[in-house]
This record gives sequence, C-alpha cells and structure tokens, in this order.
Amino acid sequence: MQGFNNPAVLAASAAGLISAVLMMWALRGLPMGSLMIWLAPAPLYVAGLGFGPVAAAGAVAVAGLVVALGSSMLGLGVFFVLIAVPTLLLVTLFLRPGGQSLSGPVAALGLYPVVLLLLLTLWLAGDGGFEAVLRGAVEDATRRMGLDLPAGMIDAVVRVKAAAVGFWLAVIAIGNAALAQGFLRKQGLALAATPDLAEARMPGWYLALVLLAGAAFAVGGDAVTLSALLLLLLPFFLMGIGAVHKRLRNARGRFWFLAGFYTLMLIFLQIMAPAMVGMGLYEQWARRPGLGTPTPPPQT
Repeated sequence: MQGFNNPAVLAASAAGLISAVLMMWALRGLPMGSLMIWLAPAPLYVAGLGFGPVAAAGAVAVAGLVVALGSSMLGLGVFFVLIAVPTLLLVTLFLRPGGQSLSGPVAALGLYPVVLLLLLTLWLAGDGGFEAVLRGAVEDATRRMGLDLPAGMIDAVVRVKAAAVGFWLAVIAIGNAALAQGFLRKQGLALAATPDLAEARMPGWYLALVLLAGAAFAVGGDAVTLSALLLLLLPFFLMGIGAVHKRLRNARGRFWFLAGFYTLMLIFLQIMAPAMVGMGLYEQWARRPGLGTPTPPPQT
C-alpha cells in the first residue's frame, strides 16, 4: 500500500487514466473527439516533466492497458505510435542526466517521423510501394468529399502528405509539452526550467543526415525521399519560429506582430516555410559562439 502513497505513483496513475479517457473519447467518435486526441498527451507530459521519465513510463503503461481493454489493437497501435512513444522519447531526452537541453528533443521531432516513414515504406513494399498506397488513400478521400482534383494537385498532395503528418505530430508534442510545463511551473512542480526553442542547436551528425537526405532526393526524387528531407528540416523550421518569438519578446504590440506572422504563415506557407528553415539554419551557425557571436573573455 505504501506505493500508492508515493506522489509519483499517484501522478502516473492519474495521468494514465486521464490520457486513456481522452484517447477513448476520440476512438469512439464522441463529440469533439478530434480535440480530445490532441490533448491526450498532456497528462503524460505532466507526469513526466513533474516526476521524471519513470513516472511517464508508468502513465503510458496505465493508459495503454485501459486503451487495450476498451478498444482494438488498431486503437492501441495509434495510441502508442502517435502519443506514447513520442512523449516518452521527448521527456527522456529532455530530462537526461547531464543537464537539460533542447537539442535532443528537437532533433527527435525530425527523426521519429522519418523512422516511421521508413518502416512504413518497407511494410508497404509488397503493396505497390508507399507512394502508390498514399496516392490511393488521397484519391479515395477526395472522392468521399465529392472533390475532383486534377492529377497534378493530387501528385503535390501525395509528395508532401507524410511531411505534413510529421509537422502536426511536432505541433501536438510541443503544444502539449508547453501546456504541461506551464501547469507544473505554476504549481512549483516542474523538474526543469522552461526551455527556449530558439536556443536549440542540432548536433553535427544531424546535419550530415540532412545532407544525405538531400542527396537521396536529388537522385531519387520520389515522395519518400522528399518527405524524409522535409521531415529532417522540421527542427530548423521550428528553430526559425522560435527565433521570431525571441526577437519579438520585448517588442511593443507583440501580440499583433505574432498574429500577422502566423497569418502570413497560413496564407503564404510555401514562401514562409523555407524562410523559417533559413532562419533556423542562421540560428544554428551564425549565432553559435565563435561563428558570429563574440565569446566573452574568461573570468579571472
């Protein structure tokens, strides 16, 4: 019985149950189910960022058990792929021994969907390939909506669909982590200070992966290689957005500037997205000590 008096055990159990209820709400098609599935990771982040990776793993185990009992294996798979694994990965990387850093978690936002993409490509190799299956899914969805899209537009959707899913996974992860961290900070329970996305820096090996994906796309040019390249560039896109927020932090009319910025993002995404990637790359190199930012003299 002593275990149930442990705050970490109580937090993990409660977080797992709440996350499972939100997930089951969505899986059963109840009203506002699409919103509930977006919020399902938040309780898991509360457990992890407030009580550590072990508590997050316990919360995932409780939620997974409830979802398994109340849903199908497909529902359980969706829970683990879209919610459980990303949450555990980001919490563990952020709270790893040696100090908190955003480099690992932000890199994972690009790498995790790439791994899923490659596994899915291998799995669908016998069904005509990833691109053919995705094209069939897009065509079926457009027919169900009563739309008759030209072949060129369907080709464009197919080529960026996987990258778009990876982007929304990253948005959901960042949004829920920020929501959980804000709640924990107000309660005085956060294990680490709130990080600044603009301060993230990608390790050198990650940059090598981006170059490798770029070379693969230049040779292959198919939907898989393009999606992999776009997903690996996602951390720099996020770093660019973080840099915009950082530069407007103390500006007058900050709210209106950000409102205009995100409006431009929605309307001119094809222009703004490469610009944000460029901003992220600038943050990666030009603002590193010794590469554009003066290094302060040593203290004596």
